[in-house]
Amino acid sequence: MSTRRCCLANVTKTPTTNAGLWFDKFIRPQGDEDKESRQNLVREVAEIPVPEVYTRWFERWRGALEKYGADCRVAEVVGRMAVGLGEDSVLETSVTLHHTFGVPYIPGSALKGLAASFARLHLGEFWRPGTTAYRTLFGDTHIAGYVTFFDAMPLPGTKLLYPDVITVHHPKYYRGEEEPPADWDSPNPVPFLSATGRYLVALSGPAKWVEATFDVLAHAFIHLGIGAKTSSGYGRLRLEVRRPVDPDREKAEQLIRQVQALRPAEVAGRVQTFCEQWRRMQVGPEQKRRVAAAIVAKVREAGREKQSRDKAWYQELLAYLAD
Repeated sequence: MSTRRCCLANVTKTPTTNAGLWFDKFIRPQGDEDKESRQNLVREVAEIPVPEVYTRWFERWRGALEKYGADCRVAEVVGRMAVGLGEDSVLETSVTLHHTFGVPYIPGSALKGLAASFARLHLGEFWRPGTTAYRTLFGDTHIAGYVTFFDAMPLPGTKLLYPDVITVHHPKYYRGEEEPPADWDSPNPVPFLSATGRYLVALSGPAKWVEATFDVLAHAFIHLGIGAKTSSGYGRLRLEVRRPVDPDREKAEQLIRQVQALRPAEVAGRVQTFCEQWRRMQVGPEQKRRVAAAIVAKVREAGREKQSRDKAWYQELLAYLAD
């Protein structure tokens, strides 16, 4: 009788493969080649690109958060991050991937747990569990906290997953066997996936409490780290410093995000509309130049520069950038 594993033996990944499904539900036939198959699985998942549709979804997600009133800031991974390493998996190790898009993300529960842990360990008696400040921010079994922690989703545009390895040098010792560690023990490399990139951290609640929570998270990201292997330097993030709101920059950023969310097949039909919006923008020259550069970059990315070169709107963009 043919098993499901045998039926899948010749299936190969494609650019549209969901990284989460490929990682959780599929592995090559096991046996003598088991170790190699696990290494190949980690490498294959790391090579799967972020889906094109994710960029469009991310902009809708950010827009929904802003309409809800959430305060959104960007945190950048310093090195690598391993969230969900101990979850159930076909391997000995796992990673937290979004069920729809297969991208790594940081669950809101992990952010809340990190902030609470830092408060307990480093903020003194005023922030001990049971105190007014602790219960107000994080809640307890009777009341909800003032601040809502949303999942931190990665910003589009960069590679997010990389193959990594944990090398267990003394496996018998770590299993609790009586044999002490020695130089002649055989190391056991264990493949796993680690993540990098920039993540949108969103909190909602009373402004002062949200600001205080971001201050706690900024220190916790650097001093404690999030996820697994933090003692080895994993999980460190740098939270952006909040800049004063610049209305011109906000308008430009909004239009730039819309331009960047265009799929290549949509550029020909919609890019001129964005050019008209750019022409009507009431912003300073610096921000207007940024939008013009984003439109030109999208035209080139879609392979439409040759077709657009003689168009009046494209020449206007190029002339503005040349000034």
